[in-house]
Amino acid sequence: MVVLRDIDFRSHCEHHVAPIVGRAHIGYLPDHRVIGISKLARVVDVFARRLQIQEKLTAEIADSIESVLQPRGVGVVIEAAHHCMTTRGVSKEGVLMVTSRMLGAFRTDPKTRREFLSMIGNPAASVPR
Repeated sequence: MVVLRDIDFRSHCEHHVAPIVGRAHIGYLPDHRVIGISKLARVVDVFARRLQIQEKLTAEIADSIESVLQPRGVGVVIEAAHHCMTTRGVSKEGVLMVTSRMLGAFRTDPKTRREFLSMIGNPAASVPR
């Protein structure tokens, strides 16, 4: 299992054009193809540069890794603070949204999923807000 955690990113909410600040965690089980870890961070950057919603960002990252690498499984977890929550509307400070997408063995094998989630720990406490 290859895991890259705490990939900082900045994006903007497609509904309010307010900043989204967070961290992405990516894991995959290589089959025939492996890429350098910097490429995983670049995948996050490519999709985060667009106006986004976090759910779509999570899915796009996982789906693109699956499409290109064709691994035995992919897991992506994103934790982020949405400034649309803190600066407008309900004005709630300190709220983090967590999304995940598990594909292949990360979805079908509870042991693989647990190993990945254990490796990324609970980094939410260190997400920039």
